[in-house]
Amino acid sequence: MHHALLLLNFEFQKTMDDNWEVNSMMEFDHYQNIARAAFGDMLYDSDRNQLYYKALKKEITRLHNANKKVHVLDIGTGTGLLAMMAAKCGADSVYACEEFEESYKCAKEIIRSNNFVDKIVLIPKSSQNLKVGIDLPHRMNLLVTEVFDTELIGEGAISVFNHAHQELLTDDCIVIPSQAIVYTQVVESEYIRNFNRVNDVYHNNKLLMKVPENIKKCQGIESVFDLQLGELPIDVFKTLIPAQVMFRFNWSDKNGVITDRKNAIHCKSKENGIVHAAFVWWDLAMDSDGEIMLSCAPKWYGNRDEAPWRDHWIQGVYYFADEISLKKDEEFNVIGYHDELSFWFDTNKSSTYLDVPFPYCECDFHRIISRTLIGQMNDHNLTLNYLNALKKYIKLGSVCLFVSNLSFIGLAATLFGAEKVYYYDVSGPQGFEKVLKAYIRANELESKIILLKTYKEVLEIISKQNEKKEEIYTVFTEPSKWILPEWIDIVRFCLQVNPKTNIFPKEVTLKIQTVEFDDLWKIRAPLTEVEGFEIIPFNEIVQESIKISDGILEEKPLWEYPSKSLSNIYDLFTLNFENIANESNLILKNRLSVNIENDGVCHGLVCWTDWCLDTDIHISFGASNKKTYISDWYPYARQRIYFLNKYRKVLPGDVINCDAILCKNGNLLISFCNTYDH
Repeated sequence: MHHALLLLNFEFQKTMDDNWEVNSMMEFDHYQNIARAAFGDMLYDSDRNQLYYKALKKEITRLHNANKKVHVLDIGTGTGLLAMMAAKCGADSVYACEEFEESYKCAKEIIRSNNFVDKIVLIPKSSQNLKVGIDLPHRMNLLVTEVFDTELIGEGAISVFNHAHQELLTDDCIVIPSQAIVYTQVVESEYIRNFNRVNDVYHNNKLLMKVPENIKKCQGIESVFDLQLGELPIDVFKTLIPAQVMFRFNWSDKNGVITDRKNAIHCKSKENGIVHAAFVWWDLAMDSDGEIMLSCAPKWYGNRDEAPWRDHWIQGVYYFADEISLKKDEEFNVIGYHDELSFWFDTNKSSTYLDVPFPYCECDFHRIISRTLIGQMNDHNLTLNYLNALKKYIKLGSVCLFVSNLSFIGLAATLFGAEKVYYYDVSGPQGFEKVLKAYIRANELESKIILLKTYKEVLEIISKQNEKKEEIYTVFTEPSKWILPEWIDIVRFCLQVNPKTNIFPKEVTLKIQTVEFDDLWKIRAPLTEVEGFEIIPFNEIVQESIKISDGILEEKPLWEYPSKSLSNIYDLFTLNFENIANESNLILKNRLSVNIENDGVCHGLVCWTDWCLDTDIHISFGASNKKTYISDWYPYARQRIYFLNKYRKVLPGDVINCDAILCKNGNLLISFCNTYDH
């Protein structure tokens, strides 16, 4: 029996080998990138791998047919895969550079194990530190590299190519890929808008809570919102302008790519609508003829039902500062901008316009509140259910205590009649207090909301109720994707001081279900061979990176990742908060046998919270009603996934056993056994 132990609030110590000591956040990020991205799906992206291979073979053959020797430079070699492809395609010499030490060591071992030591020179440097005559014997006439992210240029692609042309390549060099084409599609979509613009809160058709004006007017955080747009149902957005070519990047141009550019496209709207956002993706022309194309377009674009699955290169959403209204056939401009690392976009109806600077969140709200959480705040169904239940627990003229985790909904207690609300936020970001105060001012609640900054202050308020003759009538929190350890501790202490305190919500249940993923399993699957090259050393480095950076738990918004349920939904634990003070045993244990109902490959278990607000009101952050939301999974939260160490084919009647431990003092532990009964 193999046990894998997870501490679900992530406050745990990871055992590290001395050789894997993390000395800086940069190293941690590097290991996390290996664990989450490079290994996860990039090497499983056979479309990407094969197109690089095909382009290398074509261009090396082209140069040989012209009686030229082929000298290849691979920038950021990673596993050494592209360098080995070039060598196998007959390149006369191959030089590959890699600046990260662990990746360099890994590539060195992979190149050795594939018998390319005498054909590939591996250099432990960034390309921008290479010198011809020192690191390279001469300028190279073929460059192959993969330095792209979802935003194409976010990893510094422009500077990499420009420096290479200036310092490392011949004037007639061939570059793979040769070009990139960036597409922009303008849409109206309330669903997409809900991840960025927060709405006022209404209850029974009456305005209950205002959003501060500076937050309403703010364009949002400047970074791209990357989504698997291919999983977005086409009925939740309206295309106002079909995909247009906004930018072309000619990586082969010996003069380099201009760092700062803009492009304006004059358009006619296809439909009546409001301009909410731009969907953006890019394609790569792998060869110099533009015949070998790699596309990152969503699968609904051009009816690409068989579009390759990728999680390292997906699509991006960009929000406009002004949400202009358009009529069908009305003319307007879509303007795209980019600097060395980022894109941003604007729209207007004027024939003359001022350039729009790089967007910047000035209200702090979007810097503190994640886009997923903004979506949750805009979830009218969730908010209505919560407020309907909360209202029953607020007595006119009462005093309440709200335990917040980046939440503003606690203000509603005063609007339901509470005389005073003590407000304690456990999240930590200093900017949240500033934003919360803006909400308080906007709703004229300065005299009713008392902010508590420390846990010590909370305990003092609770313990001195009798002394102050100020009974705390209700202690409440907002349901979230997981259980706050601080909430458990505060509830326990409140009930010990005053057993009559009302607790809301009353109960939470941890749910689990076994699943088979269409593609998400690739991010944690062992991989020992790619396109005929052995990469076992990289598999080993990834497993160590997982231990250092992530553990064995993933959080993903599962509406973006198609899956199939293999079992019914099971209750793992139920915590009744009203009983928590009276129970002496602070540790709950459970062994659960999950019966497989459908055949398939079991990739793992999904775990989420289901909150009981009232007898007939529940809020689930996992499995959802597709009639209410766009997916079988709740779209405004990340669900927690435990991937099995070994994926197994299962049949109806098979059983998966799970061991779990839940510590009520705040440490939430769960342990799954990878055992299968047949």
